[in-house]
Amino acid sequence: MPARRLDDRIRQLCAELAKTPAGSGPLSPEVDATLQELLAAIHEKMERLRKLAARKLLKTTDKNVEDAKERRALL
Repeated sequence: MPARRLDDRIRQLCAELAKTPAGSGPLSPEVDATLQELLAAIHEKMERLRKLAARKLLKTTDKNVEDAKERRALL
């Protein structure tokens, strides 16, 4: 998968899961792998939000450096 913004990756994974037929019995290996990837992306997003909230609440001054690093890490 090409490197993209995390939100875009989450949307793409959700769209892939929405295309799977409902009620088709046990999960296929592809669906299970997509679910695992989506779960990992959601966990990563939550961790980023926690860090952002902590910086905002603690009013740290180094946010520009870390924000730029996180945005560019996926490129």
